Amino acid sequence: MICKHCGLEYPDDMEACPGCGTPNEDVEAQVMSEEERDAFEGVTIETGREGPRDGDWRVYDREDLRRQQEKEAKKAKWRGIWELVKMNARLVLVAAVLLLGVVFLLPTLLGFALVGVGAILVWTFFRNFFIRW
Repeated sequence: MICKHCGLEYPDDMEACPGCGTPNEDVEAQVMSEEERDAFEGVTIETGREGPRDGDWRVYDREDLRRQQEKEAKKAKWRGIWELVKMNARLVLVAAVLLLGVVFLLPTLLGFALVGVGAILVWTFFRNFFIRW
């Protein structure tokens, strides 16, 4: 608790300020709007979605809210990175399939092409050879 008279901070269970002796005043909790809560510099208590329930509250201060925002920003950053990884994994998979196709299918296709060229050369050679006779 912070003394309203001298500004000294002391434990909540004391009945008066140890510095100046001013008695504690009972402070009622106030319900704030979202705008007031965001502008408030002190500690706030958040309740559940539909109003206060037993044990359904959490104390927030600016540091908690800042940490929560940083955590959400970090999650969003990693979510974006994961999307890039997934996209890159798909690209790598496509590239691997193309590379395997080139490595395994191209020699086969080139072999068939060479056999075809060889057959054409043999046919041309024999045709020219037999036409001269």
